Amino acid sequence: MSVEGRPVVKGVRRHSRSALHIGSDAPPPAPGVAHGVRNRLALAGLVVIVVGASGLSAFVFHGWNDLDAFRWPMAELAVHGYPLFVYAVHAGVSHSDNGPATLVPLALVAAVVNALGWQLDTALRDAVAVAVFSVFSLLLAREAVLAIEAGRGRLRYPLLVAGLLLIAPPLWIGIVLYGHLDLAVELWLSMLAVRLLGRGRTVVAGLCLGLAVLSRTTVVLTVIPLVLLPLSEHRVRAAMTVAGVSGATVLAGWAPFVIADAPDVVHSLFTYRAGIPPLGGSLWLFLRGMPGVGTLQSRDVVIMGTGALVLTALAVWRRPGSAAGPRVYALLGMSAACLPLLAKTVWPYYPVDAYVFVTVWWLATPGRILSWRTAAPPLLGATAIVLAAYPPSLSGTRVAVTIACSTAVVVVIAILIHDWFAERVEGGDEKSAGLARERRVCSSRLPRARSNVAWHQNPK
Repeated sequence: MSVEGRPVVKGVRRHSRSALHIGSDAPPPAPGVAHGVRNRLALAGLVVIVVGASGLSAFVFHGWNDLDAFRWPMAELAVHGYPLFVYAVHAGVSHSDNGPATLVPLALVAAVVNALGWQLDTALRDAVAVAVFSVFSLLLAREAVLAIEAGRGRLRYPLLVAGLLLIAPPLWIGIVLYGHLDLAVELWLSMLAVRLLGRGRTVVAGLCLGLAVLSRTTVVLTVIPLVLLPLSEHRVRAAMTVAGVSGATVLAGWAPFVIADAPDVVHSLFTYRAGIPPLGGSLWLFLRGMPGVGTLQSRDVVIMGTGALVLTALAVWRRPGSAAGPRVYALLGMSAACLPLLAKTVWPYYPVDAYVFVTVWWLATPGRILSWRTAAPPLLGATAIVLAAYPPSLSGTRVAVTIACSTAVVVVIAILIHDWFAERVEGGDEKSAGLARERRVCSSRLPRARSNVAWHQNPK
């Protein structure tokens, strides 16, 4: 018997209350706790690797790019007290036609760089900016993993999947080589909006889409299918909320700049692009010299938007309710692919949105990983690599590069269309689509903690 009157089991050592879990005699941690610690350490390691590799790559492969020509001078103007006149910055005939949202964090980075005295070292300041903005790449990877898990189930190695997305060639080429820090920001906001829409949070989703457009104007191609999807399911209020909130966010973001410096803002966002000739990588190259083509080329942005609108509208009209599960990303991929297909000049970072959406669609679709869908992401990745090796230029364009890149994008769109029309949701007729809508409405009435992403899940 012990002193306290409680029996002591022979061979088992009792631990005093003051020494619980301390020293070599402490009991081992539970397996779940150890697994959680390993996951946190692996996540911390991934963050360190991504941030360090991003900054190092930007420093080693530094060259004069759009960050040095446009975004950094715009950030310096903001730091020195002229934030509403940033669109006066230009490099020759070229202007920045992206929104001002990414200038907020970039201006903070510029202020720190100026305080450290590094503002004249372009390689060092770009490395710092790319390293800081790599946080948005990590957020993008997190949203991609969540989308994949919603379609395929819990991943055994989620950090490995995130790592594969983080080394995507179009993303690295666009951010490191061309200095487009806005790419990771707008993609993260766009994918966050998709997840929020699936949960029925249309107001916040519209806000995210508006901020994404203010980061990069080509996100309008992502907004189009996300507005048409609710309309195809007769959820007019949801569609109008998404369109209205995103539009109001964009107007509120640009209004101060237009009021302060309307000529430069209008020229940067709308008119300057019309005078730039096609430089390569696009099907427009083969139409050069034909009557009326010059007028059409000056409106290539309108043609891109129209193509995305027609393509996605036909898809959701012919297959209402087919966006359940990861197929919503197939629709987003179709729309985003209109940029590298219909732009009069295709730069290596133009396929990045389509690449990310198509990769998520491929990995999130249940079934075998190696299938006919596997061909789509490599085609877009190869397009970015080829265009980086042979970029468009005024000195001349390579017809073979244009043919190869345009053909690759057309094949990807064909794969996405085939998947979209291959089978219908629960039979594909209007009755089953209505049943799917009814089930989503019922599921939205459950407590939020139990709700799932409706567009990410296949209806049962």
